[in-house]
Amino acid sequence: MTTIRDEGSGAGRPGLSINILLITLIFSGLGFGIGAEALEGSGAAFAFVIAGWVLGLCLHAFGHALAEVRYGLPATGALTLDPLRASDPVATMLLPVIFTILAGLGFPGGASPGDAAEGLSRGRRSAVAAAGPAASLGFLLALVLLYTLATPDAEVLRAVLAVSVLFQGTALVLGLMPIPGLDGYGILRPWLPGDWSWTDRMARHAALVLLGLFLLAGAFSRPLLRASLRLTAGLGIDLSDVITGYRLIRLW
Repeated sequence: MTTIRDEGSGAGRPGLSINILLITLIFSGLGFGIGAEALEGSGAAFAFVIAGWVLGLCLHAFGHALAEVRYGLPATGALTLDPLRASDPVATMLLPVIFTILAGLGFPGGASPGDAAEGLSRGRRSAVAAAGPAASLGFLLALVLLYTLATPDAEVLRAVLAVSVLFQGTALVLGLMPIPGLDGYGILRPWLPGDWSWTDRMARHAALVLLGLFLLAGAFSRPLLRASLRLTAGLGIDLSDVITGYRLIRLW
């Protein structure tokens, strides 16, 4: 997801927020509880996966914000990792969570790029757009490491970590597609000839368009799921754990 500028006063003050610390505590606490078999059932599994998903979204937004500051742009609230102080909390946090729950696949946020980035060179604008997926990839690899470190006896923990990796992989694959409003388009946009402003306007509605494709067009979602499963398996995740984890988090 390509971030929108936040011009609010004090939005760029660095430092971790209490909200991200709380989310991390919930994610870690649920993980320990599930691993120790102190917590059982779909409710705990669902809460763990969604807490991890929100944490990943915060890191994604942080990657964009850090790159922007690195290239001399004003700091934004995303540097605090606070989901409520993201550049556009609805598009970058709320909608991805809702769409991920509804579609059962990792769903990246969609937002239009900020005007301030237009003053950067083409290479730097592409780098800012690529910084979010790079942060997401780092979080995905951290989840893979946790999965690898989990003992074989911790079957439920391995299952929820496996489905978390699947969600991150799906969002990464989808987010790098050259669709207006997603990071793949943001990376390519500076290098396109001519006036593409109409696509920038279209970007505001990209998330809703993608939701329709997810829910209504199996021809779109099935290839995406297959690509994500290949990525997940290539990272050493047992697909039987993915299936188990997916069944665990389904509350309906």
